[in-house]
Amino acid sequence: MLRATAEQVGDDRGIRYYPNPGSSAFVGFRELDRRSRAIAACLTARGMQPGDVVVIAIADGRDFIAATYGAMYAGLVVAPAAMAGFGDTGVVAERIATIAADSGAKLLLTEDAFASTCAAGGDGVGIPSVTVAALVQSGDAEAWVDPQCEPDALAALIYTSGSTGSPKGVMLTHAGLLAFLQIALIAMQADARSVIVGWMPLHHSLGLIMHVLLPAYLGADVVLTATRQFQRRPVFWLQLISRHHATISIGSNFAFELCTQFATDEQIAELDLSSLTVLMTAGETVRVSTVREFVHRFAPAGMRESMVTPAMGLTEVTYVAVKPIHTAPVILNADAAALEAGMLTEAGRRRATQLVSCGHPAPLCSVAIVDQRTGQRLEDGRIGEIWMTSPAVSPGYWQKPEATSATFGGRLTGDDRRWVRTGDLGGMVNDNLFLTGRVKDLIIVRGRNIYPADLEAAAAGAHPTVGIAAAFEIAGATADVGIAFEVDPEGVAEHDLAAVAATVRTALVREFSLPSLAVAVLPAGGMPLTAGGKVRRILTGRMLESGELTALHVEGFPARTQRQPGVAYPQFSTDVLTGSESDAGRDSGTDSGTDSGRDTRPDGGIAV
Repeated sequence: MLRATAEQVGDDRGIRYYPNPGSSAFVGFRELDRRSRAIAACLTARGMQPGDVVVIAIADGRDFIAATYGAMYAGLVVAPAAMAGFGDTGVVAERIATIAADSGAKLLLTEDAFASTCAAGGDGVGIPSVTVAALVQSGDAEAWVDPQCEPDALAALIYTSGSTGSPKGVMLTHAGLLAFLQIALIAMQADARSVIVGWMPLHHSLGLIMHVLLPAYLGADVVLTATRQFQRRPVFWLQLISRHHATISIGSNFAFELCTQFATDEQIAELDLSSLTVLMTAGETVRVSTVREFVHRFAPAGMRESMVTPAMGLTEVTYVAVKPIHTAPVILNADAAALEAGMLTEAGRRRATQLVSCGHPAPLCSVAIVDQRTGQRLEDGRIGEIWMTSPAVSPGYWQKPEATSATFGGRLTGDDRRWVRTGDLGGMVNDNLFLTGRVKDLIIVRGRNIYPADLEAAAAGAHPTVGIAAAFEIAGATADVGIAFEVDPEGVAEHDLAAVAATVRTALVREFSLPSLAVAVLPAGGMPLTAGGKVRRILTGRMLESGELTALHVEGFPARTQRQPGVAYPQFSTDVLTGSESDAGRDSGTDSGTDSGRDTRPDGGIAV
């Protein structure tokens, strides 16, 4: 795919990477092909054989992309590891060692900045390492030999968990990746004239496919910056869209929130977002209020509601559903009581929960809503687990047959196809898929289904200082339901924390008829999140119950959760290694410029 694109467009199109707002570097597709062949030839000379696994631990987007293609050019299987979000390189090394041990990797491809930590066989990594720069410099592109990969050969292992349990490597084949690219092309009506701008972590399947593979598939330009750079200065993402006249970009609900909150009027006046056709939002629940506030805030810059494209996907199956382009998002005012009983119906004048459709089933995909207890397909309007099947489905988890069977072995009566249990709850209404939550996150109170996202949204609306929230079931405390939320340090004094907690507790107990509720107030940046900004609900609850997660104020949790007097608590360093809570069962020329925007976190930490 890359070789064909390199021959067709040369270096006229390619990848531009911004390590910071003031500079960028461009690599054309012809040059990327040359570097990839040089890397592959060097890897082969080192004794690597087709089918061997290599771990890629690279923060710089240019080197990451060259390493990925270089490994594939040698017929190898890439296993990307997260690099951003940690000040302690020992944590990264430990994660790499875990991936290497599980995958049986024989080599680590890294960069100069991390090479000293991953010296050959040392510092807990457990495998030899080599830098991409060294491979490019010593490799001979003309010595490359095509490995002749078969369509069903493995291309990548994407690890979706591992910080709280044994990691699972999702197997992605060359044929499966190509099928997904075809689905993406149809869904977004993309072509060689498209311009893709993004910041999603490249070690995630969505970032890998949309920002590394899709541009070469199309022969289209892509403009990238680091996830960490976006998190520090969210408006830079929109500035790149404006500067490069992007037609496609990917965000998330939390990305919209950050941009709405931190962009200044002066910055918005300089933006032109009118070139966008698809502004995809995926990876977490889309809130109606967030979308409306974002569109309203950036309407002077050309933002339109029809650009916002909700989608649902996960590593194991890529896309499940996506909203048709050039259409407004579909919103359902769902009857709250019916929702708790497992039904999707219009609320009328009754208490309602607004849900945004993830769109229609993606091209080439089939979606079914299934009763978890009986395994039977449910009719429209009923809530069940979302099952799906498509040509892009992963073969399963690397060397984990039991987990593979549990997730990928779904069978429906009268249907011979293999269905994937996504672990998500939702329902279909008029061919629109509505996501209501995760199976494992669902809170059941006296026979009622309470969705964490509803509690979290209500908490944010109960007091102006409340930020990101996480709701979950708890055990061994005075309540069965808990909620933790961050507060704006500039909006509330420490002696007012109890009042904020009481306001949130009263509002949620009344609105959701809860018998009791435990509340934890966290400092800004204190919530465990994934790299894509999703709240890790179960982990948050576990850490609060065990005392591992510090809180400014708590009510209803075990005593060990209490903040210790006289102790200076640092902001929590977000765990971006796992990338997702999904186990399915669940992103050479130079430019210069300035950015007067304000950082969302002055210490450079995760700004969510």
